Amino acid sequence: MPVPFIDLSRLVKEISADVLTDWKGCLERCEFVGGPSVTAMEKKLREVLGVPHGLSCANGTDALIVALQLAGVKPGSKVALPNLTFWATYEAVAQLGATAVLIDIDETDLQMSFDEFTKAHAAHKFEAALLPHLYGWTSAHLADFRAFCKEHHVFLVEDGAQCFGVEVKGEPILKQAAVGTVSFYPAKVIGGAMDGGAITMQTEAHEKLARSLCNHGRSDHYSYAHVGWNSRMGGMQGAFLGRMLDKTAAVVANRRKAAEMYREKLAKVSGGKIKVWGPPAGVSENGYLNVLTVEGKKGQELVDKLKAAGIGAARTYPETMDIQPPAKPAIRFGDLAKSKAFCDRVVNLPLFYGIREEEIDASVAALVTAIG
Repeated sequence: MPVPFIDLSRLVKEISADVLTDWKGCLERCEFVGGPSVTAMEKKLREVLGVPHGLSCANGTDALIVALQLAGVKPGSKVALPNLTFWATYEAVAQLGATAVLIDIDETDLQMSFDEFTKAHAAHKFEAALLPHLYGWTSAHLADFRAFCKEHHVFLVEDGAQCFGVEVKGEPILKQAAVGTVSFYPAKVIGGAMDGGAITMQTEAHEKLARSLCNHGRSDHYSYAHVGWNSRMGGMQGAFLGRMLDKTAAVVANRRKAAEMYREKLAKVSGGKIKVWGPPAGVSENGYLNVLTVEGKKGQELVDKLKAAGIGAARTYPETMDIQPPAKPAIRFGDLAKSKAFCDRVVNLPLFYGIREEEIDASVAALVTAIG
C-alpha cells in the first residue's frame, strides 16, 4: 500500500473549523502583521515550553540569526556547530559574517560530540555555539554542554527546530536554555500554516532586544536602536498556531507511540542488521523522525527501493556541512568521519501524526524486502 512520508491533512482537519472561525475574525480586524492573535499565541507558547520569555518571528532561520545576535555574534566571531545539521544552522552563522567551527557527531546519539566540542574550543576559542537538538531528541551530554559553556563564557544557543515536545528528566527541553529557537515550518511536530519561528530566552533584556531586532531594530515608532530585520508574524498564522499548540500533548503522544511501534516491529525482523536510533536515557523524544541504518547498506540505495515500492522514505541528512560549497570558509575540526559515515547510511521511514499501524507495517515490510 502507498504510504506518504508525511500527511499534514490528518492533523489540520481536526482544527480546521476553529481555524476558519479565527481567520474570519483576523480578516474582519485586518490583523495582518502582529495583533492580538499573535500576542495570545506567544503567551500560550511560553506556557507550553515552560520558558519565562519568548516571541515569534517570520521563520526558524530568522530565529537562529536573531538568537546569535543576542549571543553577541558579529563579523569575525567564531561559532561552533555540528557538521551534521540542517543548512540553516550554518547559514545563520554565515549571514552574520561569523566563522563556523564544524564539529563531528557522537556516534551514540547523533548529536554534536561533547568531547570534540571541548577539544575544538581549546584549539579555536569560539565565543558562541549552536547546539541543534536533532531528530526529536537531544544529546546525552546536554547538561555538560550547558555547564562547559557557562564556565568558559561560550554563549550557547540551542537550535530547537526539531525538538518541540522533547523532555529532559520530565522538563521541557528549552526551559533551561539561555536562548533557544523554534521552527514552525509546516512539517515540524507543531507546524504553522506557513513559515514561522520563535525565540526563547531567560531575561527580559534579551526579549526586548529580540523584539527590536525582529522589527527593523525599532525603539519607538520611526525611531531605531539597531539595524534589524523584517521578521514578524501575522494574525492568521498566530491564530493557526494557537490552535496547533492546543494539540501539543496529543500530537507528541501520538508520534511517540508511532516511533516506539517502529522500534518494536523492526526489532522483530531486523536479524541484528537494522539499527533504529533514539533518545539517550532521561530524554523523552517527540517522535519527529524515524531514524535508522542498515548494516552493509547505503542509505540512498534503500530509499530508492522503498520509493519504488510506494513508501515515502527520505534521508535526513544525506550530506554534511563541510562538503557544501558555500561552507568553504568554515573551520573543520578533526576528520569529521563519523558524521560523513552516518550520512552515507541514514534512512527515514514515514512518521507523522495520525499514521496508521497498517502504514507502519507496510513500511517495515518494504524495508525488509529492500534489504533482501
